[in-house]
This record gives sequence, structure tokens and C-alpha cells, in this order.
Amino acid sequence: MTITSLILVSLVLLHNARAENPNVIAANLSQTITANVTATFQKTFFFLLDADIVTRNPVRISAKAVNASVHNPLIVTARQILGVISFTIPLNDEGYQIYNRVARTLCPQWNVLPTSDLKLFLAVDVSSSENVKREFQLRADYVDNFELIENQKITANVTPSTPMYFKYKFKPNQLNGPVLVRVTSDSDTCATISVQADVCPIHDLMYDIEYDGMFQSMTRVAAITVTPGFSVTKDFVVVVVVHPTDYTCEHLGHELLDQIRQYSNNSKPEPGPKPAPLFNQRKNVIISVESTMTYREYIFPTLITIGLLLIIYLLAYVGTILETEKFIRGFNIGEFDYQNMSDGEAEAGEIPPTEDASKIAQTDYGSTTSANNGGYRRHKTNDSMGSVDYCEDLNDVMEIRRTKVELNVADLSVHSNDYKYRLYQWNLIPIAIFYALPVIQLVAGIQLIVHFTGNQDICYYNYLCSRPLGVVQQFNNIFSNCGYVLLGFLFLLIVKHRDTKYQAAVKERPILGRKYGLPQHNGIYYSVGFSLCMEGLLSASYHVCPTGYNFQFDSTFMYLMAGLLMLKIYQLRHPDVNPHAYTAYIFLSFTVLIEVVGVYVQTIYFWICFAVLYIVATLYFTSHMYYMGVISLDCGIFARISHFFRTDFFTSPKPLYMDRFVFLVLVVTLNFAAAILGVVFQPGDFPSFLLAVFLINLLAYFAYYVIMKFIHSEYPYPITIFCGALTMLTWICALYFYFSTVTNWQLPAALSRVKNMECLVLDFYDNHDVWHIISSMALFFGFVTVLTLDDHLLNKPRDQIKVF
Repeated sequence: MTITSLILVSLVLLHNARAENPNVIAANLSQTITANVTATFQKTFFFLLDADIVTRNPVRISAKAVNASVHNPLIVTARQILGVISFTIPLNDEGYQIYNRVARTLCPQWNVLPTSDLKLFLAVDVSSSENVKREFQLRADYVDNFELIENQKITANVTPSTPMYFKYKFKPNQLNGPVLVRVTSDSDTCATISVQADVCPIHDLMYDIEYDGMFQSMTRVAAITVTPGFSVTKDFVVVVVVHPTDYTCEHLGHELLDQIRQYSNNSKPEPGPKPAPLFNQRKNVIISVESTMTYREYIFPTLITIGLLLIIYLLAYVGTILETEKFIRGFNIGEFDYQNMSDGEAEAGEIPPTEDASKIAQTDYGSTTSANNGGYRRHKTNDSMGSVDYCEDLNDVMEIRRTKVELNVADLSVHSNDYKYRLYQWNLIPIAIFYALPVIQLVAGIQLIVHFTGNQDICYYNYLCSRPLGVVQQFNNIFSNCGYVLLGFLFLLIVKHRDTKYQAAVKERPILGRKYGLPQHNGIYYSVGFSLCMEGLLSASYHVCPTGYNFQFDSTFMYLMAGLLMLKIYQLRHPDVNPHAYTAYIFLSFTVLIEVVGVYVQTIYFWICFAVLYIVATLYFTSHMYYMGVISLDCGIFARISHFFRTDFFTSPKPLYMDRFVFLVLVVTLNFAAAILGVVFQPGDFPSFLLAVFLINLLAYFAYYVIMKFIHSEYPYPITIFCGALTMLTWICALYFYFSTVTNWQLPAALSRVKNMECLVLDFYDNHDVWHIISSMALFFGFVTVLTLDDHLLNKPRDQIKVF
């Protein structure tokens, strides 16, 4: 049966019904009808509609109950050819508030072919379950400005009982790229914005708006990017529903974390009190649809980014070739007659095996510390050569060597440590693989959940600068991490090139690799470069769906880079003292474990335990650095620390190792202050707090190392100074964009979106993307600075290079 036949049959039934039943009433649009209804006499109102209009502008029904009861409400049912909706008045919205006025937009008759003489009808039934007369008012109107037009704004006033929606149709020239649906308001009233396909029924109620399409909670800003493939018909509707309370916008996304933290406090989560209704919940919203970049336009900013990185590649390649030649020319020792030195000559600083420890004690040494049943026996010998402190139970010659007051690199580079430091890179590869695979699997699963459920409150994107590609919502946030990967790979190439040249030169003249310059162990450098690549991969994984729960993916290799770089700077002049790869990675993995616990357990007990561990670790590492690794981690460590304070801190006229003492006192003070501040203020973003601790210690040690170089008249090459200046400049710029936040996962999703900002660069990158690109450059320049920091010492004998 055709639609025209249905219309004719309906008109005949309407005529017969009016003739037989006086409660069937013909009504006109845009007129307010006042009537009464009882349980035995319901009213039916027939509205004739213009097919040419109703296919473009749907009808909106508004009903108001004058004296109806919430326990026996009036039931309003609207019937048209392509659908039926019903609602009650008064409306009891989830038990929060009673609304005597309800308005609903009927499903548009999009599939009806309009003709000039075709008339459609709308039937509205009003009934009651009481025999008492209940008065009501009814009105039906066409919805004006129903269709959204690109770059034009529509204003709507919405309440919990009067949801609204509007339609948008993709234009032929928009089928190559997405559009941005932007909804703004000057009110903090909580609402939900939904984008649904133009298929009846339209879900515009609190309990069903999440059934279809994409949706966001909203206070002041909502932004949903819609691709042409979202709807088969290339049309969609924008639905606005206001909540009876603001609970959703103030707490959504934090219920799980709150429950976990309550369990961590050994208390069962109790359901909170029911939010009090906020009367007069009303929201004025401004809705607009804006064109964004097409997929083809993505090519330009991506090529610009890759081109910028390739320029760095080219300059770094040229600089590497030139500096490596200078690096190798450092072996032209000149005044040192290495040709007359036999390869069998004892290595610099090596002690003949016939010499015993007592003879070694005749040079200028400081204190050694070792536990002897928890105590110490300290002896001093004064002669023309100086003094020595040593323990009777310490017979290892190499440990006594480390306690000299005036150390040189030859004293701490006796062993061949190349294999020891190669383990750093080889151990890091399986660690990274086993860490990254579950991360990628997890974020891919979350992205699919977001894609199929349409819940855009799960991920904390900058929705005002969303550049989707396929199922990926924020392609720009992911692609901007390419700088970490490409520059990390470039750093690996530079280290490999230098390593190859150095090994070739040492192979030609082996004595140079044993007695001149700092020992060239590149295992940690390879690990740092690989960590930079992994940081890019895991940061991209995190930005697939950024939340507070997976933020550790973005920060784990930051901890590794900071820790490895501190180890590398220390290893430059302490190759025999640096820890093994196993020890370093166990400590760093324990740090990541503490980070994960800190995300979920935010209690005063956690912060106290963390502060205690932090202080103990600080004391151990500073003692280890002060005594050059002679102190070991065992049951006697506390006795040794006590001995240090008795002998070097309280009773000695001055510390034996003044430079180290001053620096380590500052480090201890700084870290103790950080531990105390953590307990007092308990920052909610524990991963960032922990990362800041690592970075502050790294900067402090690097500054100490550079200052000591200048004190000992060691002046780096210009390339090092240039890269150091670039490092400072890029870090200043990067940190500016880092603190210009566009999201905040510590807030509920609706409040985080208030921070969203427009794209900043090339209409493709936002502030955080710029942070990614510039910080990758800053890290690269910083690594090159450390790599070339001591190149000028290659022509200097190791026994003349001071240790500090």
C-alpha cells in the first residue's frame, strides 16, 4: 500500500471517528488547546500537516498538565505515519524533579515524498487513569531553523523535560573530510550532547541518549568531530539533553578511581547520597557546524613536520662527520710518545700484584668504610706523602684505590667494562618489547570500545583540534610523536658512527684506548637512544586514548631516560663504580611499580611510606657516590652512614672530599624537601611528581658536572656549547607549551573539555602536539650535549683527568 493510500484511508477514518465520537477533535498547528480528560473520556486531536514542510521541519509537541498528579499522570501519545512517541505529564525525571511541562520533537518524516496536494496527519491522544477531570494544555508547531547550516549558529533553550535536536546534511564538497559540531554555553548546567544518524527513532531522553551515535557530557563546551562515513545517508542530528542534576559533569570518569582508593583505605565503598535536584535547570546553548581539514589536507602539515626533522637529520649528519673527524684527531697526541710505549706495558694506574695494600697507603688517600660487625676501626698514617684512612678488614686493593682524596680516571678504569655496559642495551630491548606489546593491545581495545559505544567521555582529547583518521580519533596527537622516534634513531646512528670510528682508531693503536681520554663505553648511549624511540611509541599509544589510568605509558621511558642519563654522566669518570644493568633496571622497575601504586592509592599512609623509601634511597645513593662505591647495600649500611656523620660531618675540621660533600649535601637537602612537600601537599598527579624528582636530580648532577669541568680548566668543544644552548632554548619553548594545557584528566571529562583549544599550528597541531615536537628536539640536543661533553679530553692521559 502506498503512502497516498494510507493518507486517504486515514482521512476517511478520521471523518467517521469525528462523526461517531465527539472526543476526536480536529486541531490546528500553532494554537494552544486547553481541554479536560478523564479515565473514560480521552481526547484525540488530529492535525493536518503539509508534506512539503514536514519533510524539512518536523513537528514539536508541547503539553502542560494543570492539576494532574505524579502518581496518576496524563499520558500523551503522538502518532504519525513513520513513528509513535509517548510521554507522561507531569514528568518525574529519574526521581529528581517533577516537570509539569514536557516538549518533544517528533521524528521527521524524511522518507515521505512531498507533493503539492499531499496532506499528512498527526494524531495526539491524551488519556488519564483517574475519573477526576484533569485539565491540560496542548500545542503543536513546526520546528523553525531545524536544519543546521555550515558556519551558522543556532540558539536553543533546553530544560530536562524539553530536549531538542537539529539536523545537518553533508554537502558534496564535504565528503572528503570531517566536520566539527561545536556546542557552547555560558552556563555550567550539566547536559549531554549526542550526534546520531538520521534514523528514527531519535534517542533524546536521559535514559536512551547513549544508545546510538556519539555523545559527550558538557558544561560550557562540547565538540564532536563527525566523518562523512558516520551515517549512510550523510545526514545526522545533534541532540541536546539537560540533566536534572550536575552530578554527571562533576564526577563522571572518577567513580572507579574513587572506589579503588576507598578499597585501598580498607573501607567498603558506600553509595553516596542522592544528588539534590537543582530547580530551574535550564541551559542556553549555541550550536554550529564547521568544516575542518580534509584528509588530503593532512598531507601538508605531516610533510612539513617530516621535512623539519629531515633538516635536523642533514645538519646532524654533517656535524657528526665533522666532529667525528675532530674526535678522532684527538688521538694525535703530539707531545706524548705513544709509539715508544709497548702494548704490554702496565695499564695506567694498575698496581703490580707483588705490591700490597700497605704500600698503597703511602699515597694521599681518604677514608674507606666497611662493616666489621657493624663497627669501624679507622687508622691514620702521617708522612711526607700524606695520610690514609683504611679499615683492617678491607684488603681489596681496588677498593682502597677508590678512597684516594685526589682521584684520576685511571684509578677508576682498571677493568674492561665494555661487556658490562653493553648489557644495558641488550637487556633494554626485551624489556621494551614485553612492556610495549600489552600497552598497544590495551589502547587498541580501548579505542575500539570508544568507537563502537560512542562514549567520548572515556578519552581526554582536545576535541576542538581533533583530526581523526579511520578509527583513530586524534591522529595529530599520535603523529606528533614521530619526532621522538626519528630523532632517537638519529642519535643511535650518531653513536654508532662515532663508535665505529673510535674502534677503528683503537684497533690501529691499542694503547690509546687504554691510557688516553675517558673510556668510551657506549652501551648506555645506545640504551638512551632506544629509550627515546620507545618514548615516541608509548606516548603515541597513550594518546590513542589519554586517561589518568594509562598515563604511566607516557612517562615510563621518561624515567628510564632520566635514570640512564644520570648513570651515563656518572659513568664517564667512574666506569668501575657504576652499577650493573640488572641493578639499574630493577631499581627503575621498582620506581614504575611505585608510580602505579601512587595512581590508585592516594592516602597519607602511602605518602609516608613513599617519603621513607625516598629518604633511605637518597641516603644510600649519596653515600655510594661519596665513597665511590665502597659502601655496599647490606645490614651494615646504617652503621656506615652513622660513621660518616660522626667522622666527616660532625667531628672532622673539613670533609675529606669537599667537592662531593658540598654537592651531596645540596642533593640531600633538595630531595628531603621534595619528600616532605609530597607528604604535606599530596599532589594528585603522582606520576608527574615522580618524574619531576628524576628530572631535578638529573639537572642538579649535570650542573655539578659542568661546573667541576670549568673548575678543573676543562673547556668543551664549540659543538657541545652550541648543542647545550639549543637544549636550553628548546626546553624553554617546550615547557611553555607543556604548561599551556588543553586537557586535564584529573578533572571529570566535561570540565576537562572547558580547557580545549583550537589548533595552534598549521590548523593541525595543538599546544600539546607542539610540546611533543619541540621536546623531542630538546631531548636530542641534550643527548648530543652529553655525548660530546668530554671529546676534548681524548688527547689527555687518564692519570691526568680528575674524577669528581
